[in-house]
Amino acid sequence: MWLKTSLVVLIISSFSSFADEVHLTGAYSTDQLRGIRAGYRVTDLPIELPEWIGSPTVHVEAALNHWQDSNNTADNITAFSISPILSWKIAGTQRPLYFEAGIGGSYFDKTRIGNRRLSTQFQFEDRMSLSWQYDKSTPAHISLGYTHYSNADIKLPNDGLDFFWLSWAVPI
Repeated sequence: MWLKTSLVVLIISSFSSFADEVHLTGAYSTDQLRGIRAGYRVTDLPIELPEWIGSPTVHVEAALNHWQDSNNTADNITAFSISPILSWKIAGTQRPLYFEAGIGGSYFDKTRIGNRRLSTQFQFEDRMSLSWQYDKSTPAHISLGYTHYSNADIKLPNDGLDFFWLSWAVPI
């Protein structure tokens, strides 16, 4: 466990040296799970995607997630995630609104929380959100989103986890 934790801390601290943004997120699941997420994002990578998908900007996000069962606070699970994020501006110029989506990977420290059985420690992280730059004088923004974790039936059972979340991100 210490080796895994050390590796995650090393990756996150390395990522922070070239990150553009830090975020803090609160999450809740209808399966009575609640948690937090803290991470870094590298914004506006110099990657051009085809116009037929709307020319989104590309970001990469690394984060540490920790959730607990609301009915049994001793039951918890932690995951390290890395995800590419595509971001489309959908409204506004001074205080823009963005739609964001991404599919990445996560490594979980356990394969069970509450009544959810994940079967594998590796899980895909599928996410979508609306992100709003609420003040024209700062690039800070808030996001409201949904994330699904699943191993894509690599191994059964594949109960997966679903979270609704609210995040605040600020440039660093």
